[in-house]
Amino acid sequence: MKRRFRCPVEAKKEYVVEVLSGYRTEMVARKYGMSPKTLSGWVRQYEDEVGDLMVKKQKEAQKIEQDAAKFQELQQKYDEAMKLLGEKELENHILKDLVKKKYPDYK
Repeated sequence: MKRRFRCPVEAKKEYVVEVLSGYRTEMVARKYGMSPKTLSGWVRQYEDEVGDLMVKKQKEAQKIEQDAAKFQELQQKYDEAMKLLGEKELENHILKDLVKKKYPDYK
């Protein structure tokens, strides 16, 4: 006797969204430990109801891409600032060494 795969309706809809967004039914089914036939039935049953979930997932994906772009920009600015800071520290050490050579008694 086979065990029935039971889960909440919202979870079923999430699985259907994954399939409708382009993933293979077999892959999604095995990922969550169910039969591909079960998932195919859910796709037929819920495909009309998951439109708003798909839009929500697309918005989340766009937000993640925007955040990644902002992070890259901030990382570049940080790297540039650290480079400038390193140059200024090097310049300060050079100037201190020159002052020590010219005025050995100066602290």
